[in-house]
Amino acid sequence: MRAPAAADVTVRVRESSFSIGRMPPQSESLVETSIKASMRRVETLTQGAPGDTSGRLVQSVQLDRIDRDSSFYFRPGDSLYLPVALSAVRESNRRSASAFARARKEGTAPRDTLAAVRTIDLGRSRTILGTVCKGVVLEMVFSYRDSAMTNGEEMTGVLTDTVWLAPPASAPAEVRRFEQEFARATAADSFLAAANAVQLAQARGQGLVSVLQRAVRGLPGYPLESTFINLLHGLPRGLQLGEGVERRPDGAVIVQRTVRQALAISDAPLAPERFEVPPGAAPVATRKP
Repeated sequence: MRAPAAADVTVRVRESSFSIGRMPPQSESLVETSIKASMRRVETLTQGAPGDTSGRLVQSVQLDRIDRDSSFYFRPGDSLYLPVALSAVRESNRRSASAFARARKEGTAPRDTLAAVRTIDLGRSRTILGTVCKGVVLEMVFSYRDSAMTNGEEMTGVLTDTVWLAPPASAPAEVRRFEQEFARATAADSFLAAANAVQLAQARGQGLVSVLQRAVRGLPGYPLESTFINLLHGLPRGLQLGEGVERRPDGAVIVQRTVRQALAISDAPLAPERFEVPPGAAPVATRKP
């Protein structure tokens, strides 16, 4: 049963990311997410966006309108915006979900060899911006043979995500309420539910992180803050990995890290105009098939 919208809410967070092999390897973003009924506005200000080594700040806005069955993307000051019909996303996810289910039924799906995501209750809480949040760690161990950084040797890794969950009755939970509705509107919930972990990890544009994200989606409450780490064991000690790489005493290397820190939460009423594309802006022209 669909939960009614309780109130408007805005959550602002700082995201710090590091990844080996990305140029530049580090980025900083301020992300402000505003929710009003069936509308969401995500405004992002990023320094060190992938592929941009100039160090300039890049600002972007994403508007998700379940009531209009569309999403819209633009940069403040631009005269154009990009509309994306949710119906196309829905159809793509449904096709993927059906293909996953059919492969499992016919016995052609890859065997699910990934270890299950382990959930560990930290047994303690933190108060973040007036909201009491429960601490939980999600952990997934994996192994694979690498040809880029080693000679095809098998390595093991651990994905962990330490999250601080705002309770379902809190203001930040409005973000989770919208995310669940958006997942239904795009059929993302059926896509994530249909595959075994290996199928999901091998799907185009997905990967191992999506398996962990699926587990996070199943937790009660909204992850107001989090620390994600991708740790690899088995990388040669003499391997040049670039600046900012953290190698632990046991030789393990952090190849990815993303830290989300909450900066502000507001339940002040939001003007509907904030969920509209800029006045006078036109949709990006698309090629005819």
